[in-house]
Amino acid sequence: MSTGTTQRHSAGRGGAGGRPAAGGRRGSARPAGSTSGPARNQPQQPSTLSGRPDSRPLPNRRSPMLIVAGVLCAVLGALGGAFAWTQASRAESVLVMTRDVARGEQIRHGDLGVVSISVGDQVETLPASRLDQLIGHSALVDLPRGALLGAGAVGDLPVPAGSAQLGLKLAGGRVPAASMPAGTRISVVEVADADAQGSASGTPRTFEATVSQAPVRAEDRTSWLLDIQVTQADAAVIADLAARDLVAVIVRGP
Repeated sequence: MSTGTTQRHSAGRGGAGGRPAAGGRRGSARPAGSTSGPARNQPQQPSTLSGRPDSRPLPNRRSPMLIVAGVLCAVLGALGGAFAWTQASRAESVLVMTRDVARGEQIRHGDLGVVSISVGDQVETLPASRLDQLIGHSALVDLPRGALLGAGAVGDLPVPAGSAQLGLKLAGGRVPAASMPAGTRISVVEVADADAQGSASGTPRTFEATVSQAPVRAEDRTSWLLDIQVTQADAAVIADLAARDLVAVIVRGP
């Protein structure tokens, strides 16, 4: 009896309800058309008629405006470099004022300097090679510090017809301490001779004059040198008085 029972149980497991069908798998059945887990997450690639993936190149996304801007920057940079090179190659050594010099003052070594600069053809300059030639001459116009020297800036002051120019050496106290630039109207006054007996009588003689060069301190550091312009008629008299140290200078008002 036990043998027959065992055979029936075995036949029940091997029947249609107990044994899987040929080609089948144990476990739960999958729906038709389903794929495995990893293949489900993979993106599908586009395919051509031949079955291979589409190998067409991606479209060019560069902006034409950026290309034009880059070309313009390159051109402007080249032009700027060429302009800088041209300016540097045209630079010249010219004379420049290193301190203020008023009209009529004498030019000294410390008044002039040399600078390398590029200027247009319409700007008048003097080459650095003429520096020594200008020393000792007078400024014909006011020359401020930093100004470039032109052809008509330095030279000899012209003496008008009927006038004369002479130099005075005045002791301290006989010339005003205030500034007297060229063109200042002054009076040359005759003073009494301190060595003469008695006192001078009458009104002292006075001569009108114009400063042609501002006074400068003499080498003795106690006297002043002053160039003036007077009439030819008064020039000889003033020169005689100045030689005897009998003159003083006062500044006239307008």
